[in-house]
Amino acid sequence: MIELDHIVIGCADLQSAEPMVADMLGVSAQGGGKHGFMGTHNKVWSLGSCYLELIAIDPDAAPPGRGRWFSLDDPVVQARLAVGPTLLTWAIRCDDLDGLVAGAATPIGVVESLSRDDLRWKAAIPADGAMPLGGHLPLAIEWLTSSPSERLEDSGLRLSGVTLSRDVVTLLDRSLQSIGARELVSVRDTALGQSITAEIVTADGTISFTG
Repeated sequence: MIELDHIVIGCADLQSAEPMVADMLGVSAQGGGKHGFMGTHNKVWSLGSCYLELIAIDPDAAPPGRGRWFSLDDPVVQARLAVGPTLLTWAIRCDDLDGLVAGAATPIGVVESLSRDDLRWKAAIPADGAMPLGGHLPLAIEWLTSSPSERLEDSGLRLSGVTLSRDVVTLLDRSLQSIGARELVSVRDTALGQSITAEIVTADGTISFTG
């Protein structure tokens, strides 16, 4: 089964961005930690059956000797994050990551075994850390332990939808279909350029994160 696992919001500085995002959501972060293998750290919020991840380069971590995931080393992405927290991409979870990667119409990365604290998972990560199709194709994960969404206390927040917008959707549609993820998001054909939007229902109404 293919399910939406989480959305990924990047920021330039986790310490300053966390209270900003918490204020938007009306809920404090419920967890997080460090990814030594990527030189990043994060904070997470429950969205019910999925979760929100706020991630940044960890200034205290040693350089990972590779491109950090989510294009965090890309100067263009860094310029966007310098303005404020930005929605970068989304992630799916599956039961057979190797099979999903093999059947993907567009390459989504190399399967790697990862861990953080007592979490264990496999993820398909491009060698250079770039986001496939600019973040419109999701990070694909196979959890070997339970997902954070099963561990976090329900905050009452809910993800109401993710919308992917681009001027040519044929390749995106075919690529999403090939990994069984097409029905998880809305795809919009637009002449206004590429973007990604996630809408979250909070106690004070619906808010949007864009990228």
